[in-house]
Amino acid sequence: MTEQQTKLPDLKVGVGALFVSIETNRVLLSIRSPHKTHSMCWSVFGGMKEYNESSKIALSRELTEEMGFEPKIEGTYPFNIYYSKDGHFKYVTFVCVVKEEFCPKLNSENCGYCWINLGEWPKPLHQGVKFSFCNQKSIERLKLILAQYKN
Repeated sequence: MTEQQTKLPDLKVGVGALFVSIETNRVLLSIRSPHKTHSMCWSVFGGMKEYNESSKIALSRELTEEMGFEPKIEGTYPFNIYYSKDGHFKYVTFVCVVKEEFCPKLNSENCGYCWINLGEWPKPLHQGVKFSFCNQKSIERLKLILAQYKN
């Protein structure tokens, strides 16, 4: 991706977060509602940035919208950036570390959620989650992030 491609005026930017629990070593996924794009696929919580919004502010807003609140996050780590082949879409994925699992209060964009063991991905899985997390290198990175919080 060239610098020129990342500055296209019609570049759409999305953000999302994979939550990881220190207590259980499990991750949180949501299932997209039937009326949304990528319907009935397991995904991360997140959405599109608004005009002139930073990635951090967009993530906070999207989490509050989709989960009813923003949980207490111990640490946030940029994890992956995906660019569409045509250069018009960018998606930034973060890992958010929380002490313990929590129950999100879903809005209409998602119809379910689950905490799962690392690497035990449910199906069908959103292609972006596959791209970002479903490989041994990513799982090792997640384990390294978690290890920072262990006594």
